[in-house]
Amino acid sequence: MCPDINKLQRAFNPATVVVVGDKQQNHFMWLKALNDFKGKLYSVQIDPREIPEIEKLGFKNYLTLDDVPGPIDYVIVAVPRQISPRIVADCIRKDVAGVALFTSGFAETNTPEGIKLQETLKEMALKANLNLIGPNCMGLYNRKLGLKHSVTQPGGSPGDAGFISQSGTHATFLCEEGEVHGIKVAKSVSYGNAIVLDSVDFLELMALDSEIKVIGMYIEGVKEGRRFFRS
Repeated sequence: MCPDINKLQRAFNPATVVVVGDKQQNHFMWLKALNDFKGKLYSVQIDPREIPEIEKLGFKNYLTLDDVPGPIDYVIVAVPRQISPRIVADCIRKDVAGVALFTSGFAETNTPEGIKLQETLKEMALKANLNLIGPNCMGLYNRKLGLKHSVTQPGGSPGDAGFISQSGTHATFLCEEGEVHGIKVAKSVSYGNAIVLDSVDFLELMALDSEIKVIGMYIEGVKEGRRFFRS
């Protein structure tokens, strides 16, 4: 798949972000991480036990993605794996610019169920030309906008480094540790299983970003070697 660059740039620089499936059991990790996000931030959650706590945190909750007003630039999906195709279908119907599947339990489990479900998501995304990141990933980070993976990641001031990582832990911690050593990461991505978007897609995108002067990478495999070296 050749990604829709304009949509991918929208996802990296979102005006509207939606978190689907954040839970109190996980301390509402995504909503809290995005508390300083400079755009519009919404929740989608159907569990009546979770909604009051989400609203106490100050976030508007909707029961479906279709109910969220206006265009959506970026969606973070944190639902059980068996529900993920339904959410991806909602994202396709809503014409979301980019989707990160934090949800895990796919081919990385080396189980027939996980592999089959991952193939289903891949087919759906490719058919719709959806910019799908992951699954099993932390997704996108944009320092200036407060688009973060955790409350401890730095935000606000500009940076000039980009970081592309298959590992979510490395993507998160490098932003934090880099700050200690004077390296300010402007944008990063954790792309996990890379069933649609892979390292080279993000490398080409960051190469076009005037804010980024240097790009670091942590990768566990390259699918398109020639394209990678051309980039």
